[in-house]
Amino acid sequence: MFAILAAAASAASRQTAAPPIAIEPALIASTVNALGAVITREYIDPDVASALDARLKQALADGRYNAATTADALAGMLTRDLYEGSHDKHLAVGVIRETPPAPGESTESRDRARARAVRRTNAGVRKIEILPGNVGYFELTNFFRPEEARDALAAAMHTLSRADALIFDMRRNGGGSPGTITFLASYLFDTPQLPLFDIVHRPPEPVDHYATESTVPPERDARRPVFVLTSKNTFSGGEGLPFLLQARHRAEVIGEVTAGAANPGQPYPVNARFTVTVPNGRIVSAVGGGNWEGAGVTPDVKTTAAEAFDVAYARALRLLIEREPAGAWRDTLERALRTLPAVARGM
Repeated sequence: MFAILAAAASAASRQTAAPPIAIEPALIASTVNALGAVITREYIDPDVASALDARLKQALADGRYNAATTADALAGMLTRDLYEGSHDKHLAVGVIRETPPAPGESTESRDRARARAVRRTNAGVRKIEILPGNVGYFELTNFFRPEEARDALAAAMHTLSRADALIFDMRRNGGGSPGTITFLASYLFDTPQLPLFDIVHRPPEPVDHYATESTVPPERDARRPVFVLTSKNTFSGGEGLPFLLQARHRAEVIGEVTAGAANPGQPYPVNARFTVTVPNGRIVSAVGGGNWEGAGVTPDVKTTAAEAFDVAYARALRLLIEREPAGAWRDTLERALRTLPAVARGM
């Protein structure tokens, strides 16, 4: 299963709570050489990969990494150099902290840890709510694999199936599986197998095609208004959903320009102490052929991440008010709108 991974700009920076791991010059040299070999072999653009390998080796020869006395420090330096040479936010070096498991326990241990993460985050489904005015709200922080997330997403969309408008909150979404993105998008279109995007891998790997489900979900609704909230921290696959919906004029994106990390990849071991996430594919949208790499997703309505919810909610209510004839329900919608800040009502 190929996943859009939520690697941060610096994998090492996420691990500062753990005790530092001291490193020696010999490990620095072997790590740089092994890292360059992995990138040369796996990175989506062979020319960029060769340039990155040369950049790392030159920095090593110049003694730039000699100041790194811990694994975290070296990972941070390497990640910064890789970003400066590629501007690819998925390309990140991380530190392996775990004690190597006994033979035969590795896969089982990883599977248990992942299952716990899925359960404890409810497969990324953090909050669903029916707001006053019958507007559905759905906060999703990750796109886990389809087999892990399908039931939780289906349950959430079933709960929201009677809402007159939907707000998807992607402000803290760090990405995940492209198959899960297409599964969720299938609730918003009537057409089965509607092409959404391709992932073009480094040759000779074949292209992966992604489309809406062949059997559309029974709760699908291609007509009700949809709004997607974004922030500068919306990352990778979290950017994919608003990008794809915006391209098909299926949703209004509200908030901040997103991180701009489109190239999908996966982690590779460098040695016993380091790992690196390497993008080995390129997103090609079925509409226009582009993606959000480097540029991010530009909202239809720009506002701060903190104000994005109120703005989207107000716009949803105003749209529903316009469609509703005079009467008790329209009065209910107008009362809900009046509870929101004036700045949101004016956007």
